[in-house]
Parts: sequence; C-alpha cells; structure tokens
Amino acid sequence: MKVLVAGATGYLGKHVVQELNVRGHSVRALVRNPDRLGPLRDVVDEVITADATDSQGLAGCCDGVDILVSTVGLVGKPAGPTCWDVDYGANLNLLREAQRARVHKFVYVSVVHAPALENLALVQAKRAFEKELRASGMEHTILYPNGYFSDMEDYLRMARRGRAFVFGKGGFRINPIAGEDVAAALADAVSTDEQDIELGGPEVLTHEQIARAAFQALGGPARITRLPLPALKIGLTLLRRLTPLRVHGVLEFPLTVLAHDVIAPAHGRRRLADHFRSEAEARP
Repeated sequence: MKVLVAGATGYLGKHVVQELNVRGHSVRALVRNPDRLGPLRDVVDEVITADATDSQGLAGCCDGVDILVSTVGLVGKPAGPTCWDVDYGANLNLLREAQRARVHKFVYVSVVHAPALENLALVQAKRAFEKELRASGMEHTILYPNGYFSDMEDYLRMARRGRAFVFGKGGFRINPIAGEDVAAALADAVSTDEQDIELGGPEVLTHEQIARAAFQALGGPARITRLPLPALKIGLTLLRRLTPLRVHGVLEFPLTVLAHDVIAPAHGRRRLADHFRSEAEARP
C-alpha cells in the first residue's frame, strides 16, 4: 500500500518509515525539514515538505494514499506552537485532508492512558483529537504507547555527568518501550481492524532501577540523589502559573511521569538495559 507518514523525521517516525519499507509498502514522508531525513531518503519513495499546522500547505499531500500514519506531536524544548496547535490542530488538519482525498485509514500515535496524566494539557489535546478521529467515520487505529527508550536516555545523560536524580524513593514504575517495537505494532495495525492498542515494554522498572542501568551501561558507580516529592509538586504548580502554555504544556508531562506509576500492557521484546549499552558504546 501507499502510506503517508507525517512526522517522519521524529524518533518514532524514523522507525515507522523503516518498518513500513521493510514490509514492502510505498512510503511518502511528510516533513518540515527534508534535510533531517538523512539516510531515510534511501527508503522513502516520495518526500513532501510541509508544516502540518498549516492546513493550506497540506493540500494534495494525501492524494493517492491508502493509509495515513501520524506520529505528529509536540515534543522536546518549548517552542512557539502549543500542544493545541500541534497535537490537536495539526492532526485535525491531516484528518481533514485525508477525508478530502478519501484515504482508507488513519493510524494515530497518541499516549498511554494513566490517571495522573489525563488532566495535563498535552494529553487533553491528544484526547480531543482522538474524539475527532472517532467521530470522522474513517477507519482508524489509535496506538497508546508508554514512554519510549529515547525518553529514558535522560538518565544516561545524567549518568555521564556523574549523578542521577529521582523523586521520592525512586520507586515509581514505568515499562518504557523501544521505538522499533512500537513501529512493528503500528505496521501490523495498518492491515488489521483493531482500533485501540495499548503498548508498554516487556519490563516494569522503577526509576531508580533505570538510573542504575544507565550507570551500569557506562561502567561507573551509581550516584543517585533522591529529591523530595513536595518540591516537584510545588515546582509543577509554579510552572503552570508562571509560564505560558507553550512552555508548561511541554514540561509538565515528563515531570509528572517521574512521580507516578505509568504502566501499559507488555509488548515487544527489546530491553532498556541493552538499549543503554548500545548508546554507551556508540558514544563512549
């Protein structure tokens, strides 16, 4: 099939493009900056340069496409757009264009369901788009992955600096999943009728265990400092009151994950410790 991948240059998008190519699909990549494609240029059949927040710029991007896959979401450092501009607005623009072009199916990558996360702005924007997608009448699949291995690399960066920080006793749990495993599940979903797929990794780990795995990958002693939970709660409150949505909408999500259990059904086979070792060997 011909598949349009929106967000093709992101962490997950790159894995999705590669997995779809391996399975024999024709991939059209929608990107804001084609220079970021790098080696992916060899595995995509077409490249369209557009910003999904610009509905007019998307005109024609879905023509001739069977499946639209969106990994579009606001990640990384605070920037100009808000989560409502990107996680909701950009994906709604893609949905409207897919409807116009009579795309057969829309596959959307959202975020895990967890009580502590549902009131966050980023998650509310994603849930609002999910509602639009369900109401559209278009065939669809929504994936709800837990934290990615790439998110856990913050612990590796702290370990390189000689000290990692956890909140409370470091006992809050998560089962992060590899981008490759999410991409495989997504590629499966392209040709199934399943509408909702919750995805977590095969191992449930505490944040302290994750920090120790990072130090072990680097071959050094684990130096871990435990920060009081009240300090995090006060910090989150001040963050929301004193910064605009474009700032706290991005930062409150990872900070909240650090102080709650966030667990999804086990899926995939890759282990975080192996990922840390691979990253440590690649950048000693």
